[in-house]
Amino acid sequence: MRTAILDLGSNSFHVLVAEVDGHSVTPLLREREMLHLGREVARHGAIPLEQHQRAVAVVAYLSELARRGGASEVLAVATAALREAPGGQEVITDLSRAAGTDVRVLDGLEEARLSYLGVRAAVAVRDEPVLVLDLGGGSLELAVGAGDQITWAASIPLGVSRLSASINHDPPDRPEVQALREVVDAELDPLVDRITAMAPATTVAVGGTVRALARLAAADQGQWLPATLNQLSVDTSELQRLRERLVSVDTVTRGRLPGMKSSRADHLHVAGVVLTRVLERLGLERITVSDWGLREGLLLDTYAIGTPPSALQLRTDQVTRLRRTFSGDDPHPTHVAHLAALLFERTRDLHDLDATDRELLRHAAELHSIGEALALRRQHLHGAYLVENAELRGFDPAETAMLATLVRFHRSRGISTDHPPFAALSPRHRRRTEQLLAILQVADGLDRAHDQAVTGIEARRRDDVVELLLTGGGLHVTPEELARKTRLFSRVFDVEVHLHDLAAR
Repeated sequence: MRTAILDLGSNSFHVLVAEVDGHSVTPLLREREMLHLGREVARHGAIPLEQHQRAVAVVAYLSELARRGGASEVLAVATAALREAPGGQEVITDLSRAAGTDVRVLDGLEEARLSYLGVRAAVAVRDEPVLVLDLGGGSLELAVGAGDQITWAASIPLGVSRLSASINHDPPDRPEVQALREVVDAELDPLVDRITAMAPATTVAVGGTVRALARLAAADQGQWLPATLNQLSVDTSELQRLRERLVSVDTVTRGRLPGMKSSRADHLHVAGVVLTRVLERLGLERITVSDWGLREGLLLDTYAIGTPPSALQLRTDQVTRLRRTFSGDDPHPTHVAHLAALLFERTRDLHDLDATDRELLRHAAELHSIGEALALRRQHLHGAYLVENAELRGFDPAETAMLATLVRFHRSRGISTDHPPFAALSPRHRRRTEQLLAILQVADGLDRAHDQAVTGIEARRRDDVVELLLTGGGLHVTPEELARKTRLFSRVFDVEVHLHDLAAR
């Protein structure tokens, strides 16, 4: 079924339309409108009539988008600003009427729980304590848990929209920035010891302002990014440098920064101060960004959809979904993945790749031919585009870049060094990608006829010669094609490759 979430936040109102099938959530449409209700409540002590009326109009607009998007059910929730504003119930009544459904007001702990669920379904983390920070317009939610279980949660009034009301200069002066830091300190003081004692191994940050900060930090590094920032890691030191830039310029200049959306220019400097101070007080060196949070968590919770039991399962589910969408039940990609994994294991003495690389190789093999669904000609380009833009959850940007590069060049003589995803990789990641591509090309060549004839591989190495002994029903590939498919392997690993079809003997 198709369901819409209306998230009426303190900074912005959102609609998410998603397909829910009982086992997964697939986002189809997202839209937001900035309202800054938290700032208005902080300044005026209530929601002014003009903002009240605009909020109703925005909800009516987002509800209409949801209906046009095919949503058969609409779930509407409100957070801090509407929860705390005097007269907020009257506003909620009007918003419910505009939405065509009752607006449910979430308390802070429920916000934290739902955000945690969204993160667990989007970010691949080990089964260790995870700290989730949801920086919103009216409050900051914190949750610590492992797996599906939350062990501790809190909500404190450190929302960006709320705190923006205390800034009266553009750019803010030093006393205002210091006052912001002191507000953060006062709210965190009772929590710091408790959080550090739980020793979270990973910190995941959620929210539009967090993603905006992360995008700016990545732009500062000249970093290539896929369609989603999900699983992007950002060092606290990078955020600190970004914060200093943001607080030193006015709103107009801020809005011109590479990667900055103009709608966030008037408050992102406040977000930078708040987020970095939280990280400093908790002694955290980096955050991982999640694209999923409260809205997705609400869908998972409403329809009792469990989160993946492991990081590997999350990533595998995402790849399987994409492969089935574009390759259907074609056995060729899965067979190439099988052969690639065999070749990886049989040639371990040639490479220094690890289990994560083996997993990426299998995923790339599963996806290498998805571009054929669009067109056979230039299918490698179509496939790479799909990988870059599929918003695969559980993969960080470097891993997405590696996957896209492997799909892009699986039929080529080598990797073009100016290919943006590849160029963005570190030298170590580039070397790994080249080795994986060499293995993938051989595996793909062994099933060139798409008949799954080759079922087994053994390898023997003698000096600079590698003999691959192939078992199964016979190799149905021309010698010229095999030579082309092994050329990169020979160059990358500095060996000669000899293929022996044991079925032909």
